[in-house]
Amino acid sequence: MEKRRVLIIIGSDSDISQCEKGLMLLSSNKDKTEVIGVITCSIHRNTDELLQVISRVAEKDLADVIIAGAGMANHLTGTIDAYLRYALRNKKISVIGVAFNGKKFEDNVAATLSIIKVLNTQVIYKGVGSTGFLDACDFAIFGELPEITLPSSRSSTSRGLKETLKFIEIIKEER
Repeated sequence: MEKRRVLIIIGSDSDISQCEKGLMLLSSNKDKTEVIGVITCSIHRNTDELLQVISRVAEKDLADVIIAGAGMANHLTGTIDAYLRYALRNKKISVIGVAFNGKKFEDNVAATLSIIKVLNTQVIYKGVGSTGFLDACDFAIFGELPEITLPSSRSSTSRGLKETLKFIEIIKEER
């Protein structure tokens, strides 16, 4: 078996301490896994930069797995998966999602729901905090990666205000 190539993307350095045990596991399994990088990059503050990284990794076939972790409203994981599938049409890279612990319980719930409640996502959810990250790393090394299917995209629609209000009335009548 070839080494599994793993890229780790963390939304904030404030979450990096929750990665320690998982990173140690990856380090102790160098014969099975190559970590191609650990990147801290906010999807909100560094959108273009992050999408460029994902594009480069996909185009050059540099990774088999991306472990993406963020706290609070974890848009990072879903955005990476959506960008790979819809924009890049990539079905080679698996995305593993981790919700990092925040200061409040609500933050943890929001981070978890933002991973598991995204429609048509193919993210592999592995849990919360340091335990979730450790499980994600274990899966990246030893887990059987799923077959990824490319979803159909939906066309966008642009309407004026009047047309939108008329459309709403049509929908109401059909119900």
